[in-house]
Amino acid sequence: MLKKFTRNTYLVGLGTGISMILGFLRDILVANFFGTSAILEAFIVSFRIPNLFRSILGEGFSDSVATPILSEYQDDRQKLFKAGNNMLLFSGMALLVLTLLGIVFAEFFVRLLAPGFLNDPTKFSLTVSYTRITFSYLFFIGLSVNSFAILYSLKRFFIPAVTPAFLNLAFIIGLLFFIKVLKDYILIICVVSGGVLQLLIPFLALKRAGFIFKFKPAQIFRDSSLVRMLKLMPARVISSIAYQLSVIIDTALASFSQIVGNGAVAALFFANPYIHLPMALFIHSISRVAVVDLSYYQKQNNLSDFRKLFVFSFQNIIFLIIPITAVYLFLSGPIIEVVLYRGGFDLHSWQMTSAVLFFYSLGLFFFCGIKFLVNCFYALKDTKTPAKVTVVSLLLNIILSVWLMYPLKVGGIALGSSLAAVFNFSFLYYLLTKKIGPLDWQDTKSQLIKIIILSLLTGLASRFLWDFLVFNKYLKMAAVLPAAAVIFFGSGYFAGIKQVHYLKRWILAKK
Repeated sequence: MLKKFTRNTYLVGLGTGISMILGFLRDILVANFFGTSAILEAFIVSFRIPNLFRSILGEGFSDSVATPILSEYQDDRQKLFKAGNNMLLFSGMALLVLTLLGIVFAEFFVRLLAPGFLNDPTKFSLTVSYTRITFSYLFFIGLSVNSFAILYSLKRFFIPAVTPAFLNLAFIIGLLFFIKVLKDYILIICVVSGGVLQLLIPFLALKRAGFIFKFKPAQIFRDSSLVRMLKLMPARVISSIAYQLSVIIDTALASFSQIVGNGAVAALFFANPYIHLPMALFIHSISRVAVVDLSYYQKQNNLSDFRKLFVFSFQNIIFLIIPITAVYLFLSGPIIEVVLYRGGFDLHSWQMTSAVLFFYSLGLFFFCGIKFLVNCFYALKDTKTPAKVTVVSLLLNIILSVWLMYPLKVGGIALGSSLAAVFNFSFLYYLLTKKIGPLDWQDTKSQLIKIIILSLLTGLASRFLWDFLVFNKYLKMAAVLPAAAVIFFGSGYFAGIKQVHYLKRWILAKK
């Protein structure tokens, strides 16, 4: 069981890694050409609005509702394809309606998301124009993400993981070859082009697996599987809206430049990928593979294996995320300097983005833990509990962000989100153990202490090397990050960290 789980997790991580590498190349180009300009801030706001609805009928529906139910049919492909077809047909119709409504009410959404832009009529007008175009992306990406649920249930994880790379590829090609001709609208054109590519890739993979889409709208509500999904959906909608509202609130607060400084919206945008990198590379990989088996165990009422897989998965989260957090805390400024500090991304942009990354890093482990815990609830077919906790956490996030943004500027907004995540994680963990019973952490406690100590030492050593070395910044970072990995894994080997020894045996077995 655990070998297959680990293999599938590596496949998701590989696909996600390809996408993230291209994503960083995309951000480098965007930062170089646009810095923290009004054009970029208009694009960021316009792109986040359809992403709110994408979260509800895209990843929200696929990860929390469709995948857990479709995974129950992993041994019966005919039932799986029938239920998957009806799910895609329903989501396609819902996405089309939302897309059209978004185009009509674009101005209202911009007023809601970025009230600070009303003080700049040019920026506000540009954001509205961008929003009307980006809403077409919602239809393409929503269908694409929902098709992932069928692929996950077939235990085909690589294609869903690598598909986002095509959006980043569209940005890279567009920015390199067409920016001089289409500068004001190049970002929007890249989004739409990437959305079309992201829809084609998984549908081609489904076709190869034998899936044929059939347009039979009359039968969709007769499908008991879809009816079960729709019953679970309202609570998931609340949870998605609450989560997206936290993003919207961060953006809205950052739009008040007279308090947090000019370019704060862009600073949040540029810092977010560094937080999402470990989440996408490791936590999404673990969560999306785990939810398939966890859903199956739940159907079989096999809570023993459910708990065993949970503990194994969480041990890997601890091992992967805590050292990354330490490196971010000690090297937030140097990382942003190396990757983004050039062209239109100036000293002011660097200072704001570094502060955001530092304060977001304080909550990185909890952001990651929340993602995994929520997926465990979804595997139990419980969408209500995460929704309730998310709403309370949202209210706490608002209070903390407003309170902290005055002394800490845009960094306070990030710190408010991190502190709210601590509460969210703690409460979810408590409620999950009430559902599945006590977990055996006896073997994990000593490992956790070792990992925390070694991670802090690794972070300190990384900062010392950065300050001590006299190379240019690119060579320094090329030396510091591998050195940090060697320090952590080397000390982890002698300290008896289990995952390091697992990794050693896996590498030696490959040779």
